[in-house]
Amino acid sequence: MPAIESASDLLKELANLTSELADLERQLADSKISAQEFEDLSRQVKERISAAESQAYAIARKDANVARKLRVRDYKDPAVQQVCNHFVYGTKRPLEPDFSVDRVPKYSVEPEEGQRVNVDRALLQRMADTGILNEALFEKILLCPSCASPSDVFVRFKCPQCGSIDISISRMMEHIQCGTIHQETAFRVGKAMACPLCKKPIQKPEESRLIGLVCSCKACGAHFEDPAQSNHCRRCKIEFGLSTAVVSDVYTYTVNDVLLDEVRSQLGNPALVRALTVAGFEVAGPGFLAAGSKQVEFSIVARKNSNVVAIDISQSDSEVGIEPVLALYTKLLEVTPNLTILGAIPGLSDKAQNVASSHNILVAMGASPAEVARQILEITKRM
Repeated sequence: MPAIESASDLLKELANLTSELADLERQLADSKISAQEFEDLSRQVKERISAAESQAYAIARKDANVARKLRVRDYKDPAVQQVCNHFVYGTKRPLEPDFSVDRVPKYSVEPEEGQRVNVDRALLQRMADTGILNEALFEKILLCPSCASPSDVFVRFKCPQCGSIDISISRMMEHIQCGTIHQETAFRVGKAMACPLCKKPIQKPEESRLIGLVCSCKACGAHFEDPAQSNHCRRCKIEFGLSTAVVSDVYTYTVNDVLLDEVRSQLGNPALVRALTVAGFEVAGPGFLAAGSKQVEFSIVARKNSNVVAIDISQSDSEVGIEPVLALYTKLLEVTPNLTILGAIPGLSDKAQNVASSHNILVAMGASPAEVARQILEITKRM
């Protein structure tokens, strides 16, 4: 892919590539290109999109403006919405990895009680890159440098002289009272512990202590304290040390409380966009209205028969306060849509309702985005 001079150019390139892919899909649907042509061309475009996205998300960690623009794009992704729903309407528990038999970390969310949905690890990483999620180190895992998998990687302890893995490892224990030092196995009497010299039972941890290891090689007979160590991938049949291993960080994810209001507001958008589109509106979310040389942003702008509807969505744990109403009113000082609606989930405070009414801002309230969407559709029928 050609060099990108700035973050702005990169985002523009990403938008152009996405449009190019959509155009190829339309050409295939209209039989203007063959299935093989579509497969070849779309593969090239997807590779360029992947490269552009990798650059963009890397920049997003340092550039708040790029992160915000990518979030606006990502909120439309159903998989992103599922993760956000987990933290807003679901169990809200941190997302910790589950290591199954293949030792590959896997994540799942509960957007609604009783349901579990698997989530791609790369998706969570992108959401952390743009600031939607916070990440905290959970574990580091070793991957084979050849197959990049942890599934068949095993730690090997070897004889430092001949390299055999056929070694015995014994722990050495001291009886504090009489000073006897012997292998731990000599202290065991069934499930109990007793000194092999003075025969006194050992019942408390402070009555003995571990003082080291003694190892012996069954192949060459060597005795040593510290075995050599390496890693072995049984799939690739290769051995490697830490210097050549791939070390992967595995994270726990939580929602970024700083962006929680933004996340809530965006969760209402997809359901409303779908409902308005089905009702025949031309919908943009987020949407912009021109105010001279300035663009005023709303959660959604819908157009139908020359009528313009500007909609802001706001969500809260209990009820939405006066701030979103005042913010929407400030926007109306610059632009004049035919209809202005505030969607409030789960409701709007009495004071906020009074302010909205005094400024001709219509209000749609409901316990869920789908309920608010239904109310907004009813309001638009009055135009």
